[in-house]
Amino acid sequence: MSLSLFHDTIAAISTPIGTSALAIVRLSGPDALRITAKVVETPAALLAARSSTAVYANVVASGVTIDDVIIHVHRSPRSFTGEDLCEITAHGSPVVVQQILSLLITHGARQAEPGEFSRRAFFNGKIGIEEAELIFTKAESQSEVQLRGSERAIHEKFQRLRSAYDSLIGLIAVVDAEIDFGESDEIQITDFVPRIQSVQRTLQELIQSSVNRTLNSGFFSIALVGPPNVGKSSVFNALLSYERSLVSDIPGTTRDYVEAFINVEGFRLKLIDTAGIRESGEALESRGIELGVNASYGADLALRVTDPGDRKPAEDDGPFLHNKSDLDGWTDGLSVSAKTGAGFPELHKWLADLLIARTAESSQVSLSQSERETLASILQRLSSISLDLEPPILAEELRLVASDLSKLLGMNVSADSLDYIFSRMCIGK
Repeated sequence: MSLSLFHDTIAAISTPIGTSALAIVRLSGPDALRITAKVVETPAALLAARSSTAVYANVVASGVTIDDVIIHVHRSPRSFTGEDLCEITAHGSPVVVQQILSLLITHGARQAEPGEFSRRAFFNGKIGIEEAELIFTKAESQSEVQLRGSERAIHEKFQRLRSAYDSLIGLIAVVDAEIDFGESDEIQITDFVPRIQSVQRTLQELIQSSVNRTLNSGFFSIALVGPPNVGKSSVFNALLSYERSLVSDIPGTTRDYVEAFINVEGFRLKLIDTAGIRESGEALESRGIELGVNASYGADLALRVTDPGDRKPAEDDGPFLHNKSDLDGWTDGLSVSAKTGAGFPELHKWLADLLIARTAESSQVSLSQSERETLASILQRLSSISLDLEPPILAEELRLVASDLSKLLGMNVSADSLDYIFSRMCIGK
């Protein structure tokens, strides 16, 4: 018997889109087995499969075999989502997996939304809010250091929230006991104020040690900007160790921005080579410059590239990357020569230090705006709570605070908090 609170069946490609050895298409819902059976050549074997078993089958459409696949069957409630769940492992051609997904949707499945599998797992009691955030972290982390730091931050966040919640529940129990069995009409708790202050400190420290982070792109991006012909494309190619961007002595060779990824000490870094910034009457070049400027605004860091005719003193706004140091011997700050390779080991170290520092930031507790607003409201309510209140009002005020904390812990979670957590996940997760 299914635990599911949902009445439809969702499907999605759960592995990155692109050519690979294998790819997975996932279905979850009350009709997952029935729909999957409609697209295979031998449905009886699939429908008879026990939970946590694998079935070999051919996926067919109009009598034509699309692919031979392995289908892992997980029956409710023994699945990640708590529903009937099928995971179809196919060959990794994007064409093949898209055909399989389209077939499943034709036979009654619905395209899953981002994070919807995990959302169903949460509502069906298979995971909690903390586990949901950990799932997102594991999917997005670009290095082991970042992953471990993020995991520690998530555990710290929920440890503080649980500590505050447990303290309040304990205090509510004492207040209720005083109301029911106390010898006077007033609440008499000798350590009431220190206990309230302890909860306040725990929540204040949580806010102070946190960062306000929205959607994490999963990588750090640096845009190379500056006027034409300072060697941005040459620096770009030198960092990649191959020619990706065209290089020419003619100003304005780069008409659009060019992107590529490099690995720096295990970190994923996106480099953006932008068109040289200058006044241009030519429409195509002007548009390229505009796109490059927009790309630099969207980057995590814009690194200004200079040449001997465009040097900037250290006290000016930066950061600067001084190229063509072989021509004038410039050594101030980050100085390189894309022609000779001088300075690039130092540039790589600077980039690594930058990424390590950013990873340290990811080790901080992350709070959404709605979580911050809830904590601010809780602290404001706690500041107005005292033993001078009428006993029933005091008990109710404490319960309201505990209720708000329970939302952050996933016991009585708000729609906004769920949207923040699950919408960040990829489709199929």
